[in-house]
Amino acid sequence: MSQYQLPVLLYHRIVNSKKEVGRHKIYVFKDKFEAQLKFLKENGYETLTFHDLLKDNSKDWNKKIILTFDDGYEDNYTILFPLLKKYGFKAVIFLVTQKKDNSWGIQEGEPVFRMMNEKQIREMSEYGIEFGGHTQNHPDLTKISIEEAKKEIEGCKKDIEAITGKPAVSFAYPFGALNEKVKSAVKDAGYNLGIATTSGPNPFSDDKFQIRRIEVRPKNGLARFKYKASGYYFQKSYIQQIFK
Repeated sequence: MSQYQLPVLLYHRIVNSKKEVGRHKIYVFKDKFEAQLKFLKENGYETLTFHDLLKDNSKDWNKKIILTFDDGYEDNYTILFPLLKKYGFKAVIFLVTQKKDNSWGIQEGEPVFRMMNEKQIREMSEYGIEFGGHTQNHPDLTKISIEEAKKEIEGCKKDIEAITGKPAVSFAYPFGALNEKVKSAVKDAGYNLGIATTSGPNPFSDDKFQIRRIEVRPKNGLARFKYKASGYYFQKSYIQQIFK
Protein backbone atom coordinates (compact mmCIF):
# COMPACT_ATOMS: atom_id res chain seq x y z
CA MET A 1 0.00 0.00 0.00
CA SER A 2 1.24 3.51 -0.81
CA GLN A 3 2.26 5.81 2.00
CA TYR A 4 -0.52 7.79 3.67
CA GLN A 5 -0.05 11.56 3.82
CA LEU A 6 -2.02 13.97 6.00
CA PRO A 7 -4.37 15.81 3.57
CA VAL A 8 -4.05 19.61 3.68
CA LEU A 9 -6.89 21.05 1.61
CA LEU A 10 -6.93 24.54 0.07
CA TYR A 11 -10.02 26.73 -0.19
CA HIS A 12 -10.68 30.47 -0.38
CA ARG A 13 -14.38 31.34 -0.39
CA ILE A 14 -17.67 29.57 0.41
CA VAL A 15 -20.63 31.12 -1.44
CA ASN A 16 -24.40 30.71 -1.57
CA SER A 17 -25.09 31.46 -5.23
CA LYS A 18 -23.65 32.30 -8.63
CA LYS A 19 -24.24 36.00 -7.90
CA GLU A 20 -21.43 35.85 -5.35
CA VAL A 21 -18.69 34.36 -7.53
CA GLY A 22 -15.92 36.10 -9.44
CA ARG A 23 -13.89 35.27 -12.51
CA HIS A 24 -11.28 33.30 -10.53
CA LYS A 25 -12.23 29.76 -9.54
CA ILE A 26 -11.52 30.26 -5.85
CA TYR A 27 -14.95 29.44 -4.46
CA VAL A 28 -17.01 26.40 -3.50
CA PHE A 29 -20.79 26.54 -3.26
CA LYS A 30 -22.22 26.12 0.23
CA ASP A 31 -24.22 22.98 -0.60
CA LYS A 32 -21.17 21.23 -2.07
CA PHE A 33 -19.01 22.26 0.86
CA GLU A 34 -21.57 21.05 3.38
CA ALA A 35 -21.72 17.71 1.55
CA GLN A 36 -17.95 17.49 1.97
CA LEU A 37 -18.18 18.21 5.70
CA LYS A 38 -20.98 15.67 6.06
CA PHE A 39 -18.82 13.04 4.35
CA LEU A 40 -15.93 13.79 6.71
CA LYS A 41 -18.19 13.63 9.77
CA GLU A 42 -19.92 10.41 8.76
CA ASN A 43 -16.58 8.75 8.05
CA GLY A 44 -14.96 9.65 11.34
CA TYR A 45 -12.53 12.35 10.23
CA GLU A 46 -11.02 14.80 12.70
CA THR A 47 -9.98 18.28 11.59
CA LEU A 48 -6.61 19.52 12.79
CA THR A 49 -4.88 22.90 12.81
CA PHE A 50 -1.16 23.52 12.44
CA HIS A 51 -1.13 24.40 16.14
CA ASP A 52 -2.34 20.84 16.76
CA LEU A 53 0.45 19.38 14.62
CA LEU A 54 3.11 21.25 16.55
CA LYS A 55 1.71 19.91 19.84
CA ASP A 56 1.33 16.29 18.68
CA ASN A 57 4.47 14.38 17.76
CA SER A 58 2.70 11.03 17.33
CA LYS A 59 2.07 11.55 13.59
CA ASP A 60 -1.00 9.34 13.87
CA TRP A 61 -2.78 11.13 11.02
CA ASN A 62 -5.20 8.45 9.92
CA LYS A 63 -8.66 9.96 9.37
CA LYS A 64 -7.31 13.43 10.11
CA ILE A 65 -7.38 16.41 7.77
CA ILE A 66 -6.50 20.12 7.70
CA LEU A 67 -8.94 22.54 6.04
CA THR A 68 -7.24 25.80 5.02
CA PHE A 69 -8.71 29.03 3.64
CA ASP A 70 -6.67 31.85 2.11
CA ASP A 71 -7.17 35.61 2.45
CA GLY A 72 -9.85 35.95 5.15
CA TYR A 73 -13.02 36.71 3.19
CA GLU A 74 -16.13 37.80 5.08
CA ASP A 75 -17.97 34.68 3.88
CA ASN A 76 -15.53 32.67 6.00
CA TYR A 77 -17.41 34.15 8.96
CA THR A 78 -20.97 34.32 7.60
CA ILE A 79 -21.09 30.96 5.78
CA LEU A 80 -18.06 28.85 6.67
CA PHE A 81 -18.06 29.42 10.43
CA PRO A 82 -21.65 28.27 11.09
CA LEU A 83 -20.98 25.10 9.09
CA LEU A 84 -17.81 24.34 11.01
CA LYS A 85 -19.70 24.73 14.28
CA LYS A 86 -22.56 22.55 12.99
CA TYR A 87 -20.19 19.66 12.30
CA GLY A 88 -17.79 20.27 15.19
CA PHE A 89 -14.84 21.02 12.90
CA LYS A 90 -11.93 23.45 12.90
CA ALA A 91 -9.99 25.15 10.10
CA VAL A 92 -6.99 27.36 9.43
CA ILE A 93 -7.51 30.78 7.85
CA PHE A 94 -4.57 32.71 6.41
CA LEU A 95 -5.20 36.43 6.81
CA VAL A 96 -4.32 39.46 4.72
CA THR A 97 -4.26 41.85 7.65
CA GLN A 98 -4.20 45.37 6.17
CA LYS A 99 -6.93 45.05 3.55
CA LYS A 100 -10.67 45.53 3.94
CA ASP A 101 -11.34 44.01 0.54
CA ASN A 102 -9.64 41.98 -2.19
CA SER A 103 -7.87 44.88 -3.91
CA TRP A 104 -5.31 42.51 -5.49
CA GLY A 105 -8.17 40.61 -7.16
CA ILE A 106 -10.07 43.74 -8.15
CA GLN A 107 -7.03 44.74 -10.21
CA GLU A 108 -7.51 41.50 -12.15
CA GLY A 109 -11.20 42.07 -12.81
CA GLU A 110 -12.70 40.45 -9.72
CA PRO A 111 -15.75 41.97 -7.99
CA VAL A 112 -15.21 43.57 -4.59
CA PHE A 113 -15.28 41.01 -1.78
CA ARG A 114 -15.02 42.17 1.81
CA MET A 115 -12.60 40.74 4.36
CA MET A 116 -13.50 39.77 7.92
CA ASN A 117 -13.20 42.38 10.64
CA GLU A 118 -11.30 42.06 13.91
CA LYS A 119 -14.39 41.22 15.98
CA GLN A 120 -15.26 38.33 13.68
CA ILE A 121 -11.68 37.06 13.72
CA ARG A 122 -11.55 37.11 17.52
CA GLU A 123 -14.82 35.19 17.80
CA MET A 124 -13.58 32.51 15.43
CA SER A 125 -10.22 32.33 17.19
CA GLU A 126 -11.94 31.80 20.55
CA TYR A 127 -13.88 28.90 19.02
CA GLY A 128 -10.67 27.20 17.88
CA ILE A 129 -10.05 28.44 14.34
CA GLU A 130 -6.33 29.01 13.73
CA PHE A 131 -5.26 32.22 12.03
CA GLY A 132 -2.03 32.22 10.07
CA GLY A 133 -0.19 34.84 8.07
CA HIS A 134 -0.77 35.74 4.42
CA THR A 135 1.05 39.13 4.41
CA GLN A 136 -0.42 42.55 5.10
CA ASN A 137 -1.27 43.51 1.50
CA HIS A 138 -1.14 40.29 -0.59
CA PRO A 139 1.86 41.01 -2.84
CA ASP A 140 3.75 38.41 -4.83
CA LEU A 141 6.69 38.10 -2.46
CA THR A 142 9.04 37.04 -5.25
CA LYS A 143 8.40 40.29 -7.17
CA ILE A 144 9.24 42.79 -4.45
CA SER A 145 12.51 43.41 -2.63
CA ILE A 146 13.37 41.03 0.17
CA GLU A 147 13.28 44.00 2.56
CA GLU A 148 9.68 44.74 1.53
CA ALA A 149 8.84 41.04 1.75
CA LYS A 150 10.16 40.86 5.30
CA LYS A 151 8.01 43.84 6.34
CA GLU A 152 4.92 42.16 4.87
CA ILE A 153 5.69 38.83 6.56
CA GLU A 154 6.70 40.18 9.95
CA GLY A 155 4.00 42.86 10.06
CA CYS A 156 1.30 40.32 9.31
CA LYS A 157 2.43 38.14 12.20
CA LYS A 158 2.29 41.08 14.61
CA ASP A 159 -1.16 42.08 13.34
CA ILE A 160 -2.62 38.59 13.86
CA GLU A 161 -1.15 38.16 17.31
CA ALA A 162 -2.48 41.59 18.35
CA ILE A 163 -6.00 40.59 17.26
CA THR A 164 -6.13 37.01 18.56
CA GLY A 165 -3.70 37.10 21.47
CA LYS A 166 -2.28 33.83 20.15
CA PRO A 167 0.98 33.05 18.33
CA ALA A 168 0.76 32.88 14.55
CA VAL A 169 2.66 29.68 13.75
CA SER A 170 1.84 29.19 10.06
CA PHE A 171 2.24 31.38 6.97
CA ALA A 172 0.80 30.86 3.48
CA TYR A 173 2.58 32.43 0.51
CA PRO A 174 0.28 34.71 -1.59
CA PHE A 175 -0.28 33.24 -5.08
CA GLY A 176 1.83 30.28 -3.90
CA ALA A 177 4.86 32.37 -4.95
CA LEU A 178 8.06 31.63 -3.07
CA ASN A 179 11.79 31.18 -3.35
CA GLU A 180 14.54 30.33 -0.89
CA LYS A 181 14.94 33.94 0.29
CA VAL A 182 11.21 34.25 0.96
CA LYS A 183 11.14 30.91 2.78
CA SER A 184 14.04 32.06 4.97
CA ALA A 185 12.24 35.32 5.72
CA VAL A 186 9.18 33.38 6.91
CA LYS A 187 11.32 31.22 9.15
CA ASP A 188 13.26 34.23 10.50
CA ALA A 189 9.99 36.03 11.30
CA GLY A 190 9.21 33.28 13.82
CA TYR A 191 6.68 31.18 11.94
CA ASN A 192 7.05 27.43 12.45
CA LEU A 193 5.58 26.39 9.09
CA GLY A 194 5.37 27.81 5.57
CA ILE A 195 2.39 26.75 3.46
CA ALA A 196 2.56 26.63 -0.33
CA THR A 197 -0.16 25.80 -2.85
CA THR A 198 0.63 23.00 -5.30
CA SER A 199 4.42 23.05 -4.95
CA GLY A 200 6.54 21.22 -2.42
CA PRO A 201 7.38 17.60 -1.62
CA ASN A 202 4.49 15.18 -1.20
CA PRO A 203 5.53 14.20 2.36
CA PHE A 204 5.36 17.72 3.82
CA SER A 205 7.65 16.78 6.70
CA ASP A 206 10.45 16.91 4.09
CA ASP A 207 10.20 20.73 3.96
CA LYS A 208 8.27 22.49 6.71
CA PHE A 209 8.48 25.80 4.84
CA GLN A 210 7.00 24.53 1.59
CA ILE A 211 4.04 22.42 2.65
CA ARG A 212 2.01 21.30 -0.33
CA ARG A 213 -1.77 21.62 -0.39
CA ILE A 214 -4.58 20.08 -2.41
CA GLU A 215 -6.94 22.62 -3.94
CA VAL A 216 -10.68 21.96 -3.82
CA ARG A 217 -12.24 23.54 -6.90
CA PRO A 218 -15.84 24.61 -7.70
CA LYS A 219 -16.60 21.70 -10.02
CA ASN A 220 -15.18 18.98 -7.80
CA GLY A 221 -17.89 16.43 -7.10
CA LEU A 222 -18.02 14.36 -3.95
CA ALA A 223 -16.12 11.47 -5.54
CA ARG A 224 -13.25 13.79 -6.44
CA PHE A 225 -13.32 15.27 -2.95
CA LYS A 226 -13.03 11.79 -1.44
CA TYR A 227 -9.74 11.32 -3.34
CA LYS A 228 -8.43 14.61 -2.13
CA ALA A 229 -9.34 13.77 1.46
CA SER A 230 -8.09 10.18 1.25
CA GLY A 231 -4.47 10.69 2.28
CA TYR A 232 -3.34 9.00 -0.93
CA TYR A 233 -4.08 11.76 -3.43
CA PHE A 234 -0.45 12.17 -4.52
CA GLN A 235 0.12 8.43 -4.83
CA LYS A 236 -0.54 7.54 -8.47
CA SER A 237 -0.28 3.82 -7.85
CA TYR A 238 -3.08 4.00 -5.27
CA ILE A 239 -5.34 6.02 -7.56
CA GLN A 240 -4.74 3.63 -10.42
CA GLN A 241 -5.53 0.72 -8.12
CA ILE A 242 -8.89 2.08 -6.97
CA PHE A 243 -9.86 2.98 -10.57
CA LYS A 244 -9.36 -0.59 -11.81
